[in-house]
Amino acid sequence: MEQNYDIIIIGGGLLGCATAYQLSKRIAGKILLLDGNEIASQASARAACLLTRARTKPALMELVQETYDCIKEIEVLLDESLELQQCGSVTIASSDSSLKGLDALEEAATRFGIPNERISRERVKELLPWIESDSVDVALYMPTDAFIDSALLCSGYARAAAKLGVELKPNCKVKEIIVEQDEIRGVSLVNGERLNAPIVVNAAGSWANLLMRPLKVGLPFTPVRSHFWITDIDNKRFPAGHPFTVIPDARAFTRSDVGALIIGLRESQCQAFDPSTMTDKLEDFDFNKAAKWTVLDECAPLLKRYLKDIDDLPIAHYMAGPSCYVPDAMFIIGAIKRYKGLFTVTGCCGGGVAAGGGMGRLAAELITGVTPFVNAALFAPERFGEIDPFCVEFQKRCADARSNKKGG
Repeated sequence: MEQNYDIIIIGGGLLGCATAYQLSKRIAGKILLLDGNEIASQASARAACLLTRARTKPALMELVQETYDCIKEIEVLLDESLELQQCGSVTIASSDSSLKGLDALEEAATRFGIPNERISRERVKELLPWIESDSVDVALYMPTDAFIDSALLCSGYARAAAKLGVELKPNCKVKEIIVEQDEIRGVSLVNGERLNAPIVVNAAGSWANLLMRPLKVGLPFTPVRSHFWITDIDNKRFPAGHPFTVIPDARAFTRSDVGALIIGLRESQCQAFDPSTMTDKLEDFDFNKAAKWTVLDECAPLLKRYLKDIDDLPIAHYMAGPSCYVPDAMFIIGAIKRYKGLFTVTGCCGGGVAAGGGMGRLAAELITGVTPFVNAALFAPERFGEIDPFCVEFQKRCADARSNKKGG
């Protein structure tokens, strides 16, 4: 049995759902969103969820602001809260290099109208009871930064899109994207069903290149392990709702979690994964979790100056997942020129929760032919030329983008 649509979106993660929502707002036609699993059940449920507003690249701030706007819209549309936690953030500098980065961030925030202020060590200690404030040379406080449950946000995009007419089909795995004479015709499912559409959006995250491989297209990203540790509960030391931190000198971020502390660390050589090895469900995939203590041992000395007892701090949970990193740490959004009607929105670079609303908006504007609200060339899928995302050397370039990342 065949069914006809105007647009088919592959991927019920945060980027696919955000794109569906943005297209539905623009009344873009009959839209279908497919996912091989439940909506919001894979990488979107494994994120640290920091909605950091200030970025040194102006286009990224526009994308993040759109996410904040979407949250407000969706709460009104669904008449429920998405539980945004406006806790603020503190960016910490303790070296000449990180101070230059903080200066640039402060300038960008001020230019964009994001509230920010440099605060004293005493104020840092008030906001962050756990920190060794004597190790803080300069601290930049941004009180309007927030975090959110990424799965709840993803579900919000999906339910809002459905309310505006998008059809959601979870547990429907796409076998291939159908092309005839270099034009998109739709998709086929593993159950043999064919779904027709002149436009297909590949938002399949870590699996996106597997769908592109038969079309001889390589999207310039690879899945790279992101992970964090969660301490035991200590409500006095780690009060709920205290600001999250970004600490470039420790290659770390922290965030509150119901009386515990989430600690995110970047090892010096981050681990990439060949997309062809990814399982259909991430809970079945080995993220080399056995190495979690090795990574902690490598990174802990850098964080110890701020969190003095990290060597003995009880760890209750460990979470690992894939982030789709690009060599230039910029997203991948737009048309695949080789095939009429083929688009992609992927390459979250660890910022998909914060920028997802804007990424979906840009994709929707490019699909519908509207003048983009940001410079779309920055995110063009083919800006690296022809690449092989299954090549070990290219995968290392992507992993290096995470290894060298400084912000939150």
